[in-house]
Amino acid sequence: MAQCNFCNKNFNSWANVARHKQKAPDCRRKASQNLDQVVKRLQEERRAKDLAKHTRRSSRSKGVEPPSSNGARHSEFDAEANFDQEEDPLPFPPQENDGDESDAVPPVPPAPGAGAETGTGSGRKYWRRGSTRSAGATYGEGKTKFEIIRDEEILKGAEVLGPFKDEAEWELAKWLIKHVGHGAADEFLKLSIIADRAKPSYKGKNQFFDKIDDLPGGVKWQCKEMDVKGDLPDHDKDPTGATMRGETVELWWRDPVECVRELIGNPMFRDVMRFAPEELYEDEEGNIRVYNEMWTGDWWQEIQKRLPLGATVAPLILSSDKTMLSNFRGDNSAWPVYLTIGNIGKETRRQVSAHATVLIGYLPIPKFDCFDKNTRSLAKYRLFHECMTVLLASVVEAGKTGTKMVCADNLVRDVWPIFAAYVADYPEQCLVACCKENRCPLCTVSPDERGDHLPHDKRDQMETLFLMARQQDGEKDTAFEKEGIRAVYPPFWMDLPHSDIFQAFTPDLLHQLHKGVFKDHLVKWCTEIIGKGVVDERFRQMPDHPGLRHFKNGISSVSQWTGTEHKEMEKVFLGLAAAGADAEMVQAVRALMDFAYLASLQSHTTTTLLALRTALDDFHTHKNIFIKLGGRKENFNIPKMHSLEHYDPAFQLFGSADGFNTESPERLHIDYAKNAYRASNRKDYIIQMTLWLQRQEAVARFTAFREWYKSTLSPTAPLTQLPNTLPIAHAAPSASAAPAVDDADTLIHHTYSIAKRPPAATRRVVASHIISKEGHNAIRFLPALSHFLLTQLNVDYTPYHFDVFPTWKRLKFTLPNIPEVGSRHSTNLVRATAPVLSPGEGRYRAVEPAYHDFALVKTAEANAFTDGTALHGLRIAQVRVIFQLPSHYPVKSTQPLAYIEWFTPLRTPNTLDGYYHVNRSTRKISGQDGPYSEIVPVDRIVRNAMLIPYQFDQDKKFRVNSHIDGHSFCMFKLGLRDCLPV
Repeated sequence: MAQCNFCNKNFNSWANVARHKQKAPDCRRKASQNLDQVVKRLQEERRAKDLAKHTRRSSRSKGVEPPSSNGARHSEFDAEANFDQEEDPLPFPPQENDGDESDAVPPVPPAPGAGAETGTGSGRKYWRRGSTRSAGATYGEGKTKFEIIRDEEILKGAEVLGPFKDEAEWELAKWLIKHVGHGAADEFLKLSIIADRAKPSYKGKNQFFDKIDDLPGGVKWQCKEMDVKGDLPDHDKDPTGATMRGETVELWWRDPVECVRELIGNPMFRDVMRFAPEELYEDEEGNIRVYNEMWTGDWWQEIQKRLPLGATVAPLILSSDKTMLSNFRGDNSAWPVYLTIGNIGKETRRQVSAHATVLIGYLPIPKFDCFDKNTRSLAKYRLFHECMTVLLASVVEAGKTGTKMVCADNLVRDVWPIFAAYVADYPEQCLVACCKENRCPLCTVSPDERGDHLPHDKRDQMETLFLMARQQDGEKDTAFEKEGIRAVYPPFWMDLPHSDIFQAFTPDLLHQLHKGVFKDHLVKWCTEIIGKGVVDERFRQMPDHPGLRHFKNGISSVSQWTGTEHKEMEKVFLGLAAAGADAEMVQAVRALMDFAYLASLQSHTTTTLLALRTALDDFHTHKNIFIKLGGRKENFNIPKMHSLEHYDPAFQLFGSADGFNTESPERLHIDYAKNAYRASNRKDYIIQMTLWLQRQEAVARFTAFREWYKSTLSPTAPLTQLPNTLPIAHAAPSASAAPAVDDADTLIHHTYSIAKRPPAATRRVVASHIISKEGHNAIRFLPALSHFLLTQLNVDYTPYHFDVFPTWKRLKFTLPNIPEVGSRHSTNLVRATAPVLSPGEGRYRAVEPAYHDFALVKTAEANAFTDGTALHGLRIAQVRVIFQLPSHYPVKSTQPLAYIEWFTPLRTPNTLDGYYHVNRSTRKISGQDGPYSEIVPVDRIVRNAMLIPYQFDQDKKFRVNSHIDGHSFCMFKLGLRDCLPV
């Protein structure tokens, strides 16, 4: 019996205890306070360790402090100092291999099967607790589908090439099936250069497709005709009106259990597949839980308890989305249904090329002309559920008894395919849940309470089925109408074992959050308050930043938006809206932006989920400011706004949202619907689409088989599968990704890469051009260089304005692969270029503007606000030129140098917008104010940073944008320490 440790109330499962703690105000408050104490203690311990480590390093520096840039002793940082005249940041100490420097050598990866698991590609440690019910037990060995194909090919006595005579013919076949249509393939194969020179064994398209059809096949397609009987009389057939109109439709589907067998037994997924649930923790005591992959969530743990000992759960993830097949002619549509399994890692599931998500059906889309317009909508609901019942019939049986399957590691397991999650947009969620579209498909909130931010009971599947059955029998219940249930009985999920449709819907970040709450509501409200013209002008004036979409014409003229553009707007919207705005509005915008970024994390912890809930609480605390200022006219009863209430429990059940995003099905539509339709003749196109897909999959499967077969011939030993059950234990962190090897054109440093030689156009840049406004505008370049030569290289040498310098355009950094962000978007650039001018008349009009990016730069100065944090030893600067000393100088630098202009040190985030605020630093030379500048080796630059002007008509005070990318958010907002290149 599970019990709440705050109120001592008993529950039948720990999942219900967690839900109780979220809903009961007193227990929720106590849980938050308890977690705050744990997090605070851990943070204090980490900070104490970092400070102790920093103190040990300082004590070994021979008792002499590094000189500041003006040669004076470094003084204690003064929190109240005037930052226009602060002391120089100290040069970063030389890196000595004294045995205490963590980045001196790459860390050693752990041996397979170590007790602690590390975050993917990072040096972070996780403690893992496996299932206690012998989940994933094995029952001997078996042959995978690939091994069966290999044995059959070898028995033929030929090379493992299927029906093709050699490798070249197979490569040609792959190219033809992927890029050339039926008619063009026949024409291509009959070209003399192909028929007479290449001489493939297939002379025309019929022979070619015969060979493709001889490749090892997958799960076969089936077709079922279904009669739809309407409610309008068919007077053409029966003048009396007794006979109703009807329509015959076709359901095309494949057996989902056989699709699961193919997925779970694919050797290509062996290293990204798990067969048992597990709990991950950030700390050895097990206080900070980690949720990322599906097997780390609570759903799998709960289902495992219901099944026999040793059972292997195959969590079924379904998705469906109706799509138009042509944008320019006709109204032809398709309704694909996709399936994948939670045993496969989410990063692999997201990759279309991995074929880890398979198409299992095309639902019919009749016109429903045989129904009255008032009953047509209900008829669509009923046909959908009837089709899905046929499609999932085998899942019902296999979910009751399990079935033996050969898995990717050649071991036989007792696999139970259990429906777990359904990925769909809001209208389709209502369709699946059999509820009206003005209701929530997950809970019983009434339509006029969706904006109240109050807990509501989740829908109960057994109660809903009971009410639906009574409605079917003609009984009238007020609860049926109150909960907005549709008269669809039986729904397809009624007999699915161990499933609960009302907890199966996963967060839809694309439609609910990025497009819905952000673009359709928040942007609209702020635009009404700030003014359309002002918003457009601020987007136009937004500073350029590498990889950031610049809306040079504003946003009001954009008629069609994509999910990518929504995310680009989110990166700068808080800084844009905060300029001169009402304080409470800034807090509301900040809360929603933080919520969006927290919800998008690819790995959650107890801490980040608490921050997620806090951000949502903060928004609802301040949301009425939009009504007060005229941005919104009435209440906040918005379905997509209410859906955010269910994000936190969904992440705890199933892991992070990137494993279930609706963007993945929309990408699959291109291959499985639109491309398939283009290959048809547009008549009876579904059967042609299934044949086209069958051939595409056959080629993809045989390609994967060939890759696997070649790997089996390699002398490299196969990877060892991690044990399914491990105790909580400690292990060393894994190594970061190894640095790339130098190529012919790029110099690879351990933290950055740069071209070995500057571009031809910038190999001879005169110092006067570097200094001028028409060049790099590095107005104190020569004094800074002279000071650098004297203090850092011990050379008393005077540079002149006519000296010629080789300059580079950019530095490139590769950000680490941290679990919260993943491996994508890891490229980070710092640019330092002069404007490119047009020749002749108007030569002072730039063809391409200057790019002088902001960056985080290492310093050794003390900063009481950031010491011991993720920002320890870092300060903002603007990089104006990256250069090399001229060859005639009496000294050489071991690496490129950069001229930078400092900003004031980081203090504490602003209480309203949550951003650090900085000013340009200045100091006097010969009585004249100017930028506080310095020459530094480029290895002191660690990554770029984005600054947004505090007011868009000035260039002195800025906000440090922590929403510009995932790594910045994790470093500035979450305080994670592994977000920088090492």
